[in-house]
Amino acid sequence: MHPLLLEWLKVVYNHNTICVFDNKKYSLFILCLIMLIPTDKNRTDCFYCQDIVKEEKNYPIRIGKYSSEGLVNRCLWHSKFQCSECKGFFHFSFLYWCPTANQIICGKCNKPTLYPTKFWNKTYAYAFDCKICEEPHFDLLYAEYTGKHPWQINTKKLYKEENALIPIVQIRFPWEPIWKPADLRKGKEITVEEALKADNIIHSYRKQSGNVTFHSDVFADEKIDLSDTRDRWEKASHTFMQYYDNIEDKGDGNRRLIIDPALWKQMGEIKGLRILDAGCGNGYLARELARKGAKVVGIDFSKNFIGFCRKKEKEESLGCEFHIGSLTNMTMFESESFDMVVSNIVMVDVQDYKATFKEISRILKPEGRFIWSNLHPVFGSNNQIFFRLPFDTPRNEEKLFILIDRYFDSGGLLVSWAKNKPVWQFHRTLQEYTQALFGAGFLIREIIEPKPVLEDLKDNPRSLAFDSDRRPIFIIYDCVKKNVESLHPLLLEGLEVQVGNDMLKW
Repeated sequence: MHPLLLEWLKVVYNHNTICVFDNKKYSLFILCLIMLIPTDKNRTDCFYCQDIVKEEKNYPIRIGKYSSEGLVNRCLWHSKFQCSECKGFFHFSFLYWCPTANQIICGKCNKPTLYPTKFWNKTYAYAFDCKICEEPHFDLLYAEYTGKHPWQINTKKLYKEENALIPIVQIRFPWEPIWKPADLRKGKEITVEEALKADNIIHSYRKQSGNVTFHSDVFADEKIDLSDTRDRWEKASHTFMQYYDNIEDKGDGNRRLIIDPALWKQMGEIKGLRILDAGCGNGYLARELARKGAKVVGIDFSKNFIGFCRKKEKEESLGCEFHIGSLTNMTMFESESFDMVVSNIVMVDVQDYKATFKEISRILKPEGRFIWSNLHPVFGSNNQIFFRLPFDTPRNEEKLFILIDRYFDSGGLLVSWAKNKPVWQFHRTLQEYTQALFGAGFLIREIIEPKPVLEDLKDNPRSLAFDSDRRPIFIIYDCVKKNVESLHPLLLEGLEVQVGNDMLKW
């Protein structure tokens, strides 16, 4: 690390002040990392000791003597130690002690496996099959928990014999103070799935930002009551309708400036086509489709939304039909009766997306197109957040980087924004959506990640500039219904597709 940066960090840590460093970007990055350190931890005591004492009340909090990155301090127990074989220094939890040979071996010299067990604030330990004694051993953190750490076994020997543990920082009697459990013990046995389950740190940061409230954990789709999903959207629709009544009939800012320009370009000429607006909401898109010459039908399961759409149709007769119903069961429509289905930011609110895709495929004509937009599964989900500095800055260029976590945690989450009522939102991965589309008989013609044009960036700097031109918040899938049996055999290998009531496999 640059010596000037080290001096700057010492000032920041020791005096809790903010200093100007000659390399602005580097100093801001370090500042950001400092601000990510949990607020309940001080910068003097050992980072790990402060965690352990929350679970082990009589555990001593040792003074930090070592830091790997210059951000948090660690005591000698939780520092780096030298491997007896390769002589490299490694994090203490990537090492194990073989009492037979009195040697410390690293995970590079002997690859560990994951041992699911609940101890302190951890859910797994590293397990090693020792090549020397052919006995199983565990990393030094779990060894300390169980009372089998080399500095716990026989304290008298520590002062008389050569110590197997050689810490990266040389200090006399580094093992003091010594702590060990009253009795030998082991952690609670758990499954691998339980061991790999972790809190979503992004949700914690988003809660602190105050722009969103999470009312539940993530649940699998099938564990959420469909009637609850519908009821909550019906209640929330009243708030949305108050908003729509006060804006031009062109959708919200995200649709108007980011999504819809790309959506219209992708649809091309639509005059004379029979188009379904699936999840039509307040119907603005359906009305605009009709104005461009399409024969439009809209469907939504919110009575309030459909009531609004029918009222608008009476005010401006465009020939639109609107139906109350679920996208998973559109029995009011005949099979192969639509040329195109359009759905705009709807699937994030749909519980059974697989059934929805199959039902849309049923009502589409052969070669019919299904064009739909959604929140981007990576950059538009609740599992990401822009880190900004200062926190209250209105300038988007001071958003420094994006934090992303728990991308594979697909399912439903009860969430609300500002004063809106909570609704269920559903996160799925790109792979899950892609496989579901193929399973419903669709091929993806193109994927679009829309971004605003320069003129809109200039006119809307607060909401768009240095934000939606840096990462895709939304994604558009342009799909076509295909007779999959006519495809090349190599494209069909391993594919499963629903055709009528039959599941065809290749």
